[in-house]
Amino acid sequence: MPRHINTLNGLITLLNDDPLASSPDLPVSSVLAQMIETVVKTTNLSININSTTGGVHSPRSFHYHGQAVDINRLDGKRIDDVSNAANVQVFQQAVAAHADVAECFGPFICIRKRGALIEQRPDLRIRHLNHLHISSQT
Repeated sequence: MPRHINTLNGLITLLNDDPLASSPDLPVSSVLAQMIETVVKTTNLSININSTTGGVHSPRSFHYHGQAVDINRLDGKRIDDVSNAANVQVFQQAVAAHADVAECFGPFICIRKRGALIEQRPDLRIRHLNHLHISSQT
């Protein structure tokens, strides 16, 4: 059943980086919401989700089914800020280790696709240098 992601007292914000685009504060899969909340609690890193079900994505994207989020900030810094690289790696590793992850694409890791490890394709990495794309299996 779809639900909103819990902001965990401000550890999770939902702000679109495009002020003219739709708000990311929309219901998503309860599995995805739980996964994101768990990883934030586990890593103790704050995040900003800038896309959920809105926006423009690839035709078969999990976004359109409420099963994906894009994260553009981690601990208040942009994902592509080199001073934030260690935090981004920690967060991506925690997501990749979660049992419900389908995809974890970003600047450092692009490894799970429906539960199977895959090698990061250069085109996926290039499209995910400034944000993390995380999706759940259901």
